[in-house]
Amino acid sequence: MMKTATLTGCLTAAMMTVAVPATAQDSSWDTSFTFYLWAAETDTSITTPAGVIESTLPFSEALENLDFAFMGAIETRKGPWSLIGDLAYTDLAFSEPTPGTASSGIEADVKLQVLNLYGLYNVHSADGLTIDVGGGARAFDADATMTLLPGAAAGRSASFNKNWVDPVIAARFAYEISDRWTAVGLLDYGGFRSDSESWQVLISARYAINDQWSLVGAYRYLDLKNGSSDDRFKLSQSGPVFGVRYDF
Repeated sequence: MMKTATLTGCLTAAMMTVAVPATAQDSSWDTSFTFYLWAAETDTSITTPAGVIESTLPFSEALENLDFAFMGAIETRKGPWSLIGDLAYTDLAFSEPTPGTASSGIEADVKLQVLNLYGLYNVHSADGLTIDVGGGARAFDADATMTLLPGAAAGRSASFNKNWVDPVIAARFAYEISDRWTAVGLLDYGGFRSDSESWQVLISARYAINDQWSLVGAYRYLDLKNGSSDDRFKLSQSGPVFGVRYDF
């Protein structure tokens, strides 16, 4: 929880940094907050010298096995520039059967915090289509333990506890379908080294209820790996996103 508070504090600080010019210095800044729920399927694996332990939690069971979550994003815009901060924290604890008789099942406890920070610049804006490109950083804090329960073979456990930062490049595409509907696609890639790599895709549709409030529906995929060949953590999350956005 202390690490959660730290990353939440980082996002709050980023919010204050980008929001202050919007209110105190330059009224041309536009800022929005989005609070969302990501009902993701989670695939996790930990590789150790003793072998690989892996598990899958379907998104249909994600809410049932979710111990805690916080997900929110802020964006501020001025002219061609956009600054974005996005924080997703999930704490999952679950068990599932395993094939065969070597093990009687697997228990997993996976905590993941991901803080995305982007600076984007608009390179195209015409006929309802806007394209932004840029870069930033993605900070991870992962704490996972996976245990194979005894069966015909003895039980064993694997754990991974690490925080790290990947540099990121990103591109965003937005198309105004109508006065109320907007489609947005975001693609990024980070890491750029053999022991750390991550990438993400987000496809969303936003419906404007009025000038301030919007409903957001999306599909999001995140894939990451970190560590050497005999001490590696891999995780992918994919599934629908439901959110509410406020513009001011």
